[in-house]
Amino acid sequence: YVSENSKNNNKNVQADPTTPTESDLQAKTKEFHASHGPILNLQSVIQSQSPAMALAGEFKRASPSKGDIATNLNAGEQAAKYASSGASTISVLTETRWFKGSLDDLTEARIQTTGQSYNRPAILRKDFVINKYQIIEAASCGADTILLIVAVTPADLLKELIDYARSIGMEPLVEVHAGIELDVALGAGAKVIGVNNRNLHTFQMDLSTTDVAAEELKKRELSFNHDLAGESEKPEYSLCSLSGMSSAHDVDRYRQVGVGMCLIGESLMRAADPSAAIQALCLHPDDYASQTAQSVAGSAYTAGTKLVKVCGITNPDDALVACRSGASLIGVIFAEKSKRKVSPEQASDVVNAVRGFGERSNRETIPLPNIDRMSSTQALVAKSRALEMAARRPLVVGVFQNQEPEFIREMVEKCGLDLVQLHGKEGMKAASVENCGVPAIRVVDIETGKDGNGGAPTDITKALLDSVTSDPIAILLDTSIKGSKEGGGTGVTFDWGIAEDVQNSGLPVIIAGGLKPDNVDDAVTKIRPWGIDVSSGVEEKPGKKNVDKVQTFVQSAKRAAVEAQKGF
Repeated sequence: YVSENSKNNNKNVQADPTTPTESDLQAKTKEFHASHGPILNLQSVIQSQSPAMALAGEFKRASPSKGDIATNLNAGEQAAKYASSGASTISVLTETRWFKGSLDDLTEARIQTTGQSYNRPAILRKDFVINKYQIIEAASCGADTILLIVAVTPADLLKELIDYARSIGMEPLVEVHAGIELDVALGAGAKVIGVNNRNLHTFQMDLSTTDVAAEELKKRELSFNHDLAGESEKPEYSLCSLSGMSSAHDVDRYRQVGVGMCLIGESLMRAADPSAAIQALCLHPDDYASQTAQSVAGSAYTAGTKLVKVCGITNPDDALVACRSGASLIGVIFAEKSKRKVSPEQASDVVNAVRGFGERSNRETIPLPNIDRMSSTQALVAKSRALEMAARRPLVVGVFQNQEPEFIREMVEKCGLDLVQLHGKEGMKAASVENCGVPAIRVVDIETGKDGNGGAPTDITKALLDSVTSDPIAILLDTSIKGSKEGGGTGVTFDWGIAEDVQNSGLPVIIAGGLKPDNVDDAVTKIRPWGIDVSSGVEEKPGKKNVDKVQTFVQSAKRAAVEAQKGF
């Protein structure tokens, strides 16, 4: 689609006799600036944010890899939400076929963010820009800058376009991916360099691509470190990361290597509350440090619901529905007695679908913290943060019950599972990486009667906290019916006050059992669990999900999570 769009952009300019001339657009640009103010310099905007990370909030209705994202949103309204919440740049997709954008979107974003109480953001035209006409066209519609992609632009043309953009007051954002593209960008005179972590040919995502570019700039002794942008002598270059980010952990990762701006689109377009989502990115290092300090064990867990797991998935179509709805974890069940048990082939199909959605080709390696000097609870807090960070792209969880470690490890390797969940009587220590081959979630059964009544919450909480070890990556609380030999799949809720008590002791937990679209709002708002897990509550029948129920469940949970955090 990259080469196709490049050809079309040249063809469209040359073929349509009604297309305005460059002279027409130059006149229109002058009129626009007279009414709405001059062009902002992108590099100056980025550097003015130091020591905070500059944020480019992106308006993107759809994409070739994800399909429709949010086709009903208004560009001007979304841009205003981004800018009023701290975005210093607004990226607007204007490509029509794959991204369903337009130049009208660009103009609306510019006009609705001009003359407000906040600083006006720079407006970026994101498209396959390959000629001067598109640059002056962008300026005439309100753009402050444009994206130039090295992968589709010959080196001599790239320099010509950079020079032309600067002649009309624009500092372009020049996108690179591979190492040789960085050479081309620097040779053409680029000053604001954006690294696309996604390979445009394969759509695979690798967040280390930006790290490699930063290291290469350091080797060449080129100044770019954003921390120094607040000094009187500004760095000569600004480095930006353009894809794959969605969390405060991602932002901090790039802050550590000197990146000046992160571009975030899909997660903001899908967010129930974009303003809250931007605040949660902790753009200022002090905000991130404060968030980190608050997550230390010993204080109550109050950060709210971060993970949504849809379990009992048996086919790729249902997996993709869950992913597109915003689920963090996709569960496939290997337990022998489950009505939703999958074969290795079914599990592999689900894994491949989830990997394709997440634009990756391998198992997600979860970097576990050093827990040598931590208590069990402290270790689980640290590990849960690692899982939360890894789950920014959906992960596949294999659910096992009283099965041999050798079988679990075999399925992990054969199917490509990212992590596992132990749902039987295996014990805490069985949930180690050594035993399972990958990190494991340990289920703790909360014994309950069929009417939902069980033991005293205080006693259960104490027993649970006394039993935890540092072996699992996280704890999941699920309903177990008194007298039943096996836990899970009950469709009955336990006393959520137990989960609240456990989290008040500092341990974040996932809750399962009896959750469904009409009670998830209540669970998330009142208990604010770290994660929620649903299976039968969103089914048409065992093993087959109901699309509307999955979408409603996940979206309701996310909206409730935003509301629950207000005031905290």
